[in-house]
Amino acid sequence: MNPLAVGSNVTLNLVPQSPINIGTWSYETTTIVLFYPGGSSVSTSYRGRVLFSSSELSISSLQLNDSGRYTVQGMEPVLNAVVTLSVRGKELTSPISNVTLRANATDLVELNDTAMFTCSVSSGTSLSYRWLNVSSEVTASDRVWLGGGNSTLTIISVTRYDEGPFRCDVINGISNGTSQPIGLNVRYGPSNLTMMVVPEMIIGHTAYKTGSDITLSCSAQSKPAVSYKWRFNGTFLNEQSPQLLMVMNTKLYHSICFTTNRVKYSSSSFTIEPISAVSLNRDGKPPILDQSFTLRCEVTGPVDYIHWLMNGQLISLNNRTFFSTGNNTMVINPIQLSDNGEYLCEAFNAVSNLTSMTFKLVVNCEYYKSWSSLSDKNNSVSNHKINHTVLCLTVGPERPAITTPDIAITGHIVSFNCSASSQPLSQFSWFFNGSQVATGSVYETGPLTLASHGEYTCVAFNNITCRNSTVSQTLTVVGESVTAA
Repeated sequence: MNPLAVGSNVTLNLVPQSPINIGTWSYETTTIVLFYPGGSSVSTSYRGRVLFSSSELSISSLQLNDSGRYTVQGMEPVLNAVVTLSVRGKELTSPISNVTLRANATDLVELNDTAMFTCSVSSGTSLSYRWLNVSSEVTASDRVWLGGGNSTLTIISVTRYDEGPFRCDVINGISNGTSQPIGLNVRYGPSNLTMMVVPEMIIGHTAYKTGSDITLSCSAQSKPAVSYKWRFNGTFLNEQSPQLLMVMNTKLYHSICFTTNRVKYSSSSFTIEPISAVSLNRDGKPPILDQSFTLRCEVTGPVDYIHWLMNGQLISLNNRTFFSTGNNTMVINPIQLSDNGEYLCEAFNAVSNLTSMTFKLVVNCEYYKSWSSLSDKNNSVSNHKINHTVLCLTVGPERPAITTPDIAITGHIVSFNCSASSQPLSQFSWFFNGSQVATGSVYETGPLTLASHGEYTCVAFNNITCRNSTVSQTLTVVGESVTAA
């Protein structure tokens, strides 16, 4: 406490503590103590009245002439700190009694009202005031003003966090007192109004089906508690709870949740509209073999997710097929003849789904026609270079050819190679005595046995022309002893 009463004791602390090897404690221009490694020297007038360390000085039996500036000065390390003490005679300071706290109003509206507190005492002099909100000390700021020697506290535009309780502490050199606490009732909100849908629509899952139930849940931060009112597709409902159960049996849902706490109101809306149109269009240049090609799915209405299909099958991401965020664009880079086919996009939201018309994709081959001579009407000859884009030919497969020996020995391994003229390249399957044994243009047997003797068939299939062609060859397997003979 400061001021201090005559006859009281005081301790001065260096904060934060910083040990000093060489330094002094002084009063005004008088050195109280000099300390250094291994020793110290105390002024004659302070012997028996002081206890000290490099970061602390205690003085007992204070007198009026002890009022003034006290300094701790360090030379190793270098530092300097000052405090001013005021010592008063007991006859000049009267004890504190009956500390009272008053508030101009305690029922307030957030951000609209101002709180004002006044702290007073029935008796007491040389008063110092300290304000507390719960257990935290209140200090001045842009919204918090302290006046009247800190005996008044004003909080501008109170918030919900200013409810307290508040109290004031009053001290002087010989006594102290604390007021009874006063709390504020700060009304706020409705704020942070949110609406949730249960079950939640999850990207990639099926949309809500007609006849299924959903629940709209409305919540807000408010004091006092809010009351609820609902409007659905323009009509107010009798429902007054924070939840609204709905049956998905119409194509348009527009719900509004209204909340009020008798101070103000707020609202939140939930809208689901059907998808009204979906179209699939080429974006940019036509499909040219070995170049990039882009399709764009254009949707009218809110969309949650989009599926892409080729020939009725879902298209997934691979090393040549890429989708944009939201899946509204598909890029194939580079495009190949195997990408020929019929493409669709499907758009979904919570109450509807719609499929585009079919986009028939035919990959083109671009080439330059050689210089051609064309005669004009004056029989003069001019050369023209003509740029052509033509459809890539899709042919075959022609009859395959098998490369393999006609006879083999048991225990050996035989490789069958099948080839066929085809555009695009064929897919191959292998059959042994009518049963499929492998796919791909090359088939390698395991170690042969006499049971490996038989007919091996290669089937070539073109997935664009949807044609296949077949060739068979008989492999004769003989034992090792037969060959030796």
